[in-house]
Amino acid sequence: MDKLLKKMYGLNVTELEHSANGAGSETFFADCDEGKFVVKFPSTSEMNDPCAEPALCEYLQEKGISVCRFIKNKNGEYISTDEKGRLFHVQEYIRGQVLDWNTAPPSILRDSAETLGRIHAALKDHSGLQAGIGEDFFRYMTPENALRSYENTLVTAEARRDEKTVCDLRYRIGMIKRFPGFTLDLDRLTLTPTHGDYFISQLICSENRIKAVIDWTTACVHPAIWEIVRSYVYAAPECARGEISPEGLTAYFSHYLSFSELNRYDIKMSVKLFYYQLAVCDYYAQYYASEARNSVIYLRQAEFSTALLRWFEKNEEMLTEHLENNLRS
Repeated sequence: MDKLLKKMYGLNVTELEHSANGAGSETFFADCDEGKFVVKFPSTSEMNDPCAEPALCEYLQEKGISVCRFIKNKNGEYISTDEKGRLFHVQEYIRGQVLDWNTAPPSILRDSAETLGRIHAALKDHSGLQAGIGEDFFRYMTPENALRSYENTLVTAEARRDEKTVCDLRYRIGMIKRFPGFTLDLDRLTLTPTHGDYFISQLICSENRIKAVIDWTTACVHPAIWEIVRSYVYAAPECARGEISPEGLTAYFSHYLSFSELNRYDIKMSVKLFYYQLAVCDYYAQYYASEARNSVIYLRQAEFSTALLRWFEKNEEMLTEHLENNLRS
């Protein structure tokens, strides 16, 4: 790494630290004579587009959104390749704190919603990003396919004697068999270019405010409501055990709506869409398949999503009604 950064960027490394956060990509913090930098090797995934990330961040900076600042290599390019053919990039280090899940104080929670609203407003007319949760997602991520995946993963969990995972997967198998019918009209939803993975672990915080939004590798076009609900449940302390506060989520939506717009159909479908996405995604299979150093993060995500599913099964209709009755569009 020392030789690579010296050769391609002219940086003289004095200390190198492997990041303990994130499971998909491999990230290093490099202390250099020239300053401190982040070196990131994005994971190979159909949802990742590291080549688009630097230009997108430049666009957002021009719109007043605080994001990553990338460093060009000696060839004048933002994306580099190591001797193994892996793509990587280098960006300026942003000093601050990354909060753990469900630990956001009220000021950060409000700032998170408002920042997401500002991002969606800034990207409203931006084009060129790939589709995220769209037609292909609903074509392939069906309850039927989810059931098959859960049954296959259960075999692995039983073989490894992972008792909690076995219990969770048996619950999911029963849940997906009784999953309520779901009809969604994508044409009526507000689809927007967005971060793609906007939640508390991607926010650099300082003095109870958000200083910058990082890791735009998965930027894509999503229904706006999906990132709103998801970012709330991973940030709000009241959601730590998989339970959602109707008042808390309503307030989060209200802060978002101060900067970006939603229609009544968005509000009506917001909880249902997030519920559906959790129900059909097999995070346990992702955990077992991962070879990343921090793959346990996938297991944490899987267990958290299962707790949320248990709550949604009993409370989705109540939460949807509360949002519809208390939000403007």
